Amino acid sequence: MARAEKRPDWSWELTYQRRDPMFGDMVSAGATISLPLFAGRRQDPLIAAKVAAAGQARAEREATRRELAAQLDAALADHNMHHEQWGRAATVLVPLAQKRADLETASYGAGRADLAAVLQAFTALANAQLTRLDREAAVAVDAANLVLTYGSDQP
Repeated sequence: MARAEKRPDWSWELTYQRRDPMFGDMVSAGATISLPLFAGRRQDPLIAAKVAAAGQARAEREATRRELAAQLDAALADHNMHHEQWGRAATVLVPLAQKRADLETASYGAGRADLAAVLQAFTALANAQLTRLDREAAVAVDAANLVLTYGSDQP
């Protein structure tokens, strides 16, 4: 639009007015031509400003796109980290705590361990299971945040 103002603009007007019979009807015609005089001081700075604004909008859009991509990458990395921690808790921590609790129970049954060691082993097992559940919850929260923030790839 700013570039269009550098070209002359033509407009035509034709008007018919029905007036009192004493005065008679009236027809008028007009032509208007806008001349872009002094383009260096009027239209050229406006064009330059519009071009600069368009470039700024493109740069801001690209910066926003990059920022969103970085946020998505960080969120996906957190989700993967939490998923791996949950997997390790489920496959390593809980089975080891369960094995220790079983061994302490067997030792107590054989008379080689005291009740405090058995209770400590079962407490560690409960803590390992709670850790696994906490990590599973963190994975679910990350997944929900990703879907709510960035959408899903499924229709």
